[in-house]
Amino acid sequence: MYGPMAGHWFVPSTSIVGLVSYLIALFIAGLILSFSAKLVGIRDASVLRAMVGIIGGGILGGIAAMVVVLLFAWTGPFAAFLGFLAFLIVYVWTIKAVFNTGWLRAFVALVIAVVIEIVVLMVLSAIGLVAIGSLKIL
Repeated sequence: MYGPMAGHWFVPSTSIVGLVSYLIALFIAGLILSFSAKLVGIRDASVLRAMVGIIGGGILGGIAAMVVVLLFAWTGPFAAFLGFLAFLIVYVWTIKAVFNTGWLRAFVALVIAVVIEIVVLMVLSAIGLVAIGSLKIL
């Protein structure tokens, strides 16, 4: 270290890069979910609504999963399955509420969006633009 603040300039720039990367990823995910919602026949589909659905579904689904896992921790590994199930139900409910549609259309839109996202990430990883570790389901 060559001074009192040596190396600390990198932290704010890293957080700005992380924020910009998150916003770009959110916009792309919103585009994909909006496209899949229109494909299923949801009339109120827009990129902004899709972004709200993604953020809301992730936050509310995460909270629901955490609560269910904590309540059913005594069941062992089965608690993780119940937590995932709670996450999925709350995520689909959020998309249903945001797009003002039914359960089936919301679920199919989510499944199509996940499949499209996996295909896009696989293509990007094949050409070396994305690390294969970024393939997340939901």
